[in-house]
Amino acid sequence: MSTIHIDQQPRSFRDQCTAAISNLPDHCKSYITQLFPIAHWLPRYNWIWLSGDLVCAITVGAIVVPQSMAYAKIANLPPQFGLYSSFVGVMIYPFLGTSKDISIGTTAIMSLMVGQIVADIMQTPEYIQGIWTLSSIAVTLAFFSGIITLGLGLLRLGILFHFICQPAIAGFMSGSGITILINQLNKLLGIPGINTTEVPYLVFGKTLQALPRAKVDAAFGLISLAWLYGIKYLSAWLTKKYPQHTSKIFFLNTSRNIVVIVFSTLISYLINHFGNYQTSPFSILGTVPSGFQNMGVPSLDPSLVSSLISYMPGVVVLLIMEHCAIATSLGKSSDYTINVNQEIIAIGLTNVFGSFFSAYPATGAFSRTAVMSKSGSRTPLTNIFVGIIVVLAIYVFTPAFQFISSAALAAVIMSAIPDLLTGPRGWIKLWNIHPSELLIFASSYIIALCTRIDISVYVPVGISLVVQLYRVARPKYAVLGILDLPISEKHPEHIQFHAFDHPVLGSLVRPIGKGIICFQPQENLVFQNSAYVFDKLADEIKTSTKCGQPIPKRNGDQPWNMIMKKSNDDTLEHQQSLQAIILDLSGVHQMDATGLEQLVHSALMAQRYAGHTVRWFVVVQNPSVRKTLLLAGFGRQLTSPSHRPFVPDLCPSFSSKKSHGHAFGTEGCVNSLQKVDKEDSAEQQVQIIEDINYHAIDRAEQGSPTNQPVIKSDASLSSDGGSEYCYCDQNGDTTTTVTALDSAVAHVLDRYPYFFFSLQDATRAALEFIENNPMQESNA
Repeated sequence: MSTIHIDQQPRSFRDQCTAAISNLPDHCKSYITQLFPIAHWLPRYNWIWLSGDLVCAITVGAIVVPQSMAYAKIANLPPQFGLYSSFVGVMIYPFLGTSKDISIGTTAIMSLMVGQIVADIMQTPEYIQGIWTLSSIAVTLAFFSGIITLGLGLLRLGILFHFICQPAIAGFMSGSGITILINQLNKLLGIPGINTTEVPYLVFGKTLQALPRAKVDAAFGLISLAWLYGIKYLSAWLTKKYPQHTSKIFFLNTSRNIVVIVFSTLISYLINHFGNYQTSPFSILGTVPSGFQNMGVPSLDPSLVSSLISYMPGVVVLLIMEHCAIATSLGKSSDYTINVNQEIIAIGLTNVFGSFFSAYPATGAFSRTAVMSKSGSRTPLTNIFVGIIVVLAIYVFTPAFQFISSAALAAVIMSAIPDLLTGPRGWIKLWNIHPSELLIFASSYIIALCTRIDISVYVPVGISLVVQLYRVARPKYAVLGILDLPISEKHPEHIQFHAFDHPVLGSLVRPIGKGIICFQPQENLVFQNSAYVFDKLADEIKTSTKCGQPIPKRNGDQPWNMIMKKSNDDTLEHQQSLQAIILDLSGVHQMDATGLEQLVHSALMAQRYAGHTVRWFVVVQNPSVRKTLLLAGFGRQLTSPSHRPFVPDLCPSFSSKKSHGHAFGTEGCVNSLQKVDKEDSAEQQVQIIEDINYHAIDRAEQGSPTNQPVIKSDASLSSDGGSEYCYCDQNGDTTTTVTALDSAVAHVLDRYPYFFFSLQDATRAALEFIENNPMQESNA
């Protein structure tokens, strides 16, 4: 039986650039195709999909109209601005979006941010003098936030969204939701004179102080709120008791908003019409102009742009964060995948086009999106039909909007906010996952309650970055041993490796062998964490093995930084000199220059501490990490006075012509005998490890030596004896593929003798290496 030896030839940067240029037309075609996902599903549109989309559109349309006007009031804008924003959002999204459930339009949190921005601008002399208007503020915000968001999407920077962790987003959403509830409380009760642009706890305190000044609006607000929550909980109870009528009960639940608006408006109209009041005794919406007002090319004032530019990052972050969080969540629950970059493009174009209709920034709305998902939306075309309903409301129903009670609108807003909140069950879940997750959530939550929304929007981003950097800089690692099972002796394939500090099995884990340390980093080895990881390896070496050099007895001869072990330590006399290190990099997918440098320093430190060359048995599977290790000579680990710790296995100056190996000493060979230290010990160690790779695995299953030809430049069949060929990087950047394995092949190994595909193979090789290396044993 024979063994196939695999070599993944690294590609040069020139070849990678050439391949990228040759594939550029295909990438451009794919890029353009992805910009219009509607082309993939529209040709298959059918009557069944149409019926589902129409029913869903009617359901959502009954919600979007009152909510849009209510959210516009949060933004300190006239109610028609909310209708404009919702119209443009639902008309643009079907052509660009990748979710069938998303409804782009006004949202409570975005409206809260816009409201605080508008309140700030209203204090400026330009606004007081009439130079700036509410329309110009909304248009400028929508246009520039749309341009920035569109640019991020076109540049495919949606990956940045994934740097914001979910607990931080949930905390921000919950804190913002509570802020909206507090800000709407005075409108629900008809309390005038409350400045809702202040921090939430001050607004709440002043509202409580002003409770005696509540007006008749409280009757509209409290009755409406009781109706909305009553129907909500009644529907939930009926659904559990009568599951066969779920669809009818769901329609009852979703119609509660339009019902409360219709009846409160009717009562408001009757009171104002027959009461002979000069002004309404309670707050009403007022005149809502019919049609699209101020529609046209936006007029951008440079001075207004300069005043708003500082708010733009927060607006853009909130647009992307709110929309993508909703879209990804519903995509997972409905078993489809969204394209984050495409969603960002849809948001950007929505707001750019919205600026032509006097809309303010719009993004994915959580409550309407949830209703759309539950209503059976089949395709994104549902949004088109919702847009038609919004247009009808703008042109036909605006006279009736005049008498809508502001308290009833506040009740509609407050009934939608609980969908944004994370309750106690969510807190317990985060705590059970890890206390740090709850800390992240609580930090975002508290800061959102204690600051303005335009400031707290940066909190999830900042906390996420801090958490990510900390987790990368302080990764987990493990020192592994073998689980002491009787079956492991008779059946080596059943060997199990566990950490010595395992909470359950730690007491049953024994060392792999005398003087062997098995170390497993559990994170990529990059500049942020490599020093920390290899410092821990150095600590383990000095703790579990004894120094190979004699320790000076006089204090004056001892190094100042030497840590003296306790003389009464029972394990001290049983410690062995360091023989080999098994480095499990199976979970490492990236190693940068700093990581490699730290590994080289660790190899030199281990060599100095042990008093002889320490061999590294590396479990590596990632091609990039493997190439990096070859640059430092960890593949063959040949020693030379001019190279520390090992002679590099790769030489970039070699030709890139294909080769099937060459004899040791060939001109240009990295491992040329003229370059390698000619000491017998080094040559003997290399031969030993090669023999182990060729013979250690199931010798009984392998037949007599046979001379097998080399198959490819990166995969060769060697006989059961040692190979007479050297496989350094003379082959350059060529890469071929093994299409089939012959039945005579028993094992697949890495071409480089110190690289392994599994921890079992590396352990077996390390044990036999020490067993067959008398030099190391004598030193021990």
